[in-house]
Amino acid sequence: MLALATLPALVLAAVFAVSGAGKLLDLGAAPSTLRALRITQLPARPTVAAVATLELLTSAGLLLGTGPTAVTASCVALALTLLFLATGMRAQTMASTDECGCFGPVASTRVGPAMTARNASLCALAGLTLAGAVVEPTLPSLAVRLISSPLATAGVVLGTVAVAMIASSLRISPADPPADGVPDAALITPDGDVVVPRQRALRGRAQLLLFVRRGCASCENIIARMTWDGELLETLVDVRLIVPVGDGSPLAAAEEGMHADPSGEFAAALGIPNERPAAVLLTTSGELLHPLAVGGDATAAFIDTMLAAAAEARTPRSDEDRSTH
Repeated sequence: MLALATLPALVLAAVFAVSGAGKLLDLGAAPSTLRALRITQLPARPTVAAVATLELLTSAGLLLGTGPTAVTASCVALALTLLFLATGMRAQTMASTDECGCFGPVASTRVGPAMTARNASLCALAGLTLAGAVVEPTLPSLAVRLISSPLATAGVVLGTVAVAMIASSLRISPADPPADGVPDAALITPDGDVVVPRQRALRGRAQLLLFVRRGCASCENIIARMTWDGELLETLVDVRLIVPVGDGSPLAAAEEGMHADPSGEFAAALGIPNERPAAVLLTTSGELLHPLAVGGDATAAFIDTMLAAAAEARTPRSDEDRSTH
């Protein structure tokens, strides 16, 4: 019975601690998290911050609580895991396959059967934790039991298993290059033609690739910005606003300069995570210029840098200026 009251609670405490801390460290990705879960009625950052805070408090309650506090923490843990299970299943029925951002920058799982299985397992652990807290109300806190019980070693092992469970699919770091180099992916231009950005780059024209998604506020800002900044950028590079086919983004009118990615996997092949907008420069050597830009602020700053370079390239220099460089 001691194992019933200890081991599942340890796993849940570890999961909630990592999940809550990860979310708070990555609040900038909150809109992507709610979009992946198909939640549109709630404010992104406050909602994710509230859930993360509740997870951390639950973890602390499971670890330090005794008697009624432990039972309350176990009830909250069960409610949270059931909520996560129901939310993930709802998003799955709405055809979402995006990364859920469940653990912030630490790890994530795409919405789908694997995430549902994970959440169902957590629900089972929460049920066992609640049963243990109710059956053994006089037990000392989990932290004390781990220190004094011979089960401490087994608890550490199970904690490691919990970390493996939540890290079922690590996020691709935006600084990591794709394993097989830049693919010769074809895009459909606004005029209906086909273009291969890498081949254009190798012919001497660098490619500024801007990955966006319609309905994303930061993405819409980038799309609108290209109507007035695109001309200056085009003096230096080819600008390509890219939306994947099949992610629910309607293709825009030709005047907006949108390119369609028929495979829907071009960004992932370049090592870019699921968050939008994102930007990358494909150089004339056919390679990516690192670091990549992911997120609204980073992408806007990336564009500012490119604009400054384009303006500098267009500004005539005097002979005295040239002699100093």
